[in-house]
Amino acid sequence: MADRLISNYDEQITPSLKWVTDSQLEQIHYASLEVLERTGIVVKNEEALKLLKGAGCRVQDQRVWIPSWLVEEALRLAPKRITVANRLGERVLSLEKNRVYYGTGSDLPFTIDIETNERRTSTKQDVVDASKVVDALPNYNFLMSHAIASETNPAVSDLHQFEAMTVNSSKPIIFTAHNAENTEALIEMAAACVGGIDNLMNNPYIILYSEPISPLVHTHDGVGKMFKCFEYNIPVVYTPGVLAGGTTPVTKAGCINLMNAENLAGVVLAQLKKKGAPIIIGGGATPMDMKTTTTLYGAPETFMNYAVMTQLAQFYGLPNFTEAGCVNATQPDIQAGAEAAVTILMTQLEGCNLVHDVGYLEGGRTGYLPFLAICDDLIDMARYAGAGTRVSSEHLAVDCIDDVGPGGNYMAHPHTFKHFRDEIWDPRFFTRYRWEQWLAKDKESPMDRALKKVKEVLANYQAAALPAGAQDEMKAVIGRRESESKA
Repeated sequence: MADRLISNYDEQITPSLKWVTDSQLEQIHYASLEVLERTGIVVKNEEALKLLKGAGCRVQDQRVWIPSWLVEEALRLAPKRITVANRLGERVLSLEKNRVYYGTGSDLPFTIDIETNERRTSTKQDVVDASKVVDALPNYNFLMSHAIASETNPAVSDLHQFEAMTVNSSKPIIFTAHNAENTEALIEMAAACVGGIDNLMNNPYIILYSEPISPLVHTHDGVGKMFKCFEYNIPVVYTPGVLAGGTTPVTKAGCINLMNAENLAGVVLAQLKKKGAPIIIGGGATPMDMKTTTTLYGAPETFMNYAVMTQLAQFYGLPNFTEAGCVNATQPDIQAGAEAAVTILMTQLEGCNLVHDVGYLEGGRTGYLPFLAICDDLIDMARYAGAGTRVSSEHLAVDCIDDVGPGGNYMAHPHTFKHFRDEIWDPRFFTRYRWEQWLAKDKESPMDRALKKVKEVLANYQAAALPAGAQDEMKAVIGRRESESKA
């Protein structure tokens, strides 16, 4: 089964996929520097404006022009490798070249109910359920909330989502927050789960997701949340989410150029706040469907953009954040499977670092837990392919071939018994029966098997326990922030 093969996928043996040449990467880099020097950015955070002006940038009101030399200096200071732990203190994510990790996305407003099969508004219980499923499935390395706790107080819904994730999974968490104040509250909640703020700072298991607003606007809250995390040594994903043809140029190169300029501005802001601040670049490089205004997650243009964005991150030597397994299909059907499979395989071969939004349906609006389970198989398949073909004297099997000889059979040979588990990928949910076997299994589909697994997890699975009193501390923080938000 998939579980036993995970250890074999630790190294990506095959070269990562290259979409553009090194000289084209340099062209994009210089074009992005030109954007920052010539067009500049808007910064709506006062602390950031002061830092930029003090560093030598030209500042006029909220408009800032960043010189190339400052970008190069910030790139030199930014850490090339970031290590993230799980809630148990085990260092499980090494964000470095060709280390690929998969996880869910956050904040889906709708959920397809596994009992009624009806699409409904997401609730905190959906965050709880998704966290359990992701914790139980072996190929997910981190989690985001997946759903929105829509029935909770909107001022602290981010805190409720974080509580649900932390209680029901020990895997690393990428969290969203409404503002800097809630970010600090979330850090306090996380510290309660690992024995205090010093333990969290020395071995963080959380990562903030924040973003600029394309084109070229860095908001008060977006920057403020990032700065708050750097005060506690918490890594930050600070990446744009765009609609090519809407918030960026429609051309793929123009979209990437603008996104890269926004990423580089984020690196500058991070390093001005704190030298060596752990920042992760990348972003959501999706085009807009001109017929429907839909965000095209599953389109070929999207994964082509991600390939180049990943190469840029590797060009800079910085960890990156991207997407795969997120689809435009409204149901977990053949379209969903095709879109998810292609994008997951692409990110594995590209050597992306943090790959999120796995399991999104309807262009990032709807979630369905059995589709998360199906994507677990797709991730395992992509990792199997990414591990490459082993070529050694043992694997070339010359002695075995001679031993069996012409007209022989390899099924009973010891060489087959020794290697078949590693050499033949074994899915968990996909169907490989002959017709008569399939009929005997009551015509069970992969989605039927995935649904069974999800229900089994929700009925029986328990995540690693929190330290005594940690959940009470988290609830107290939520209550305090709720009171403060009403004041």
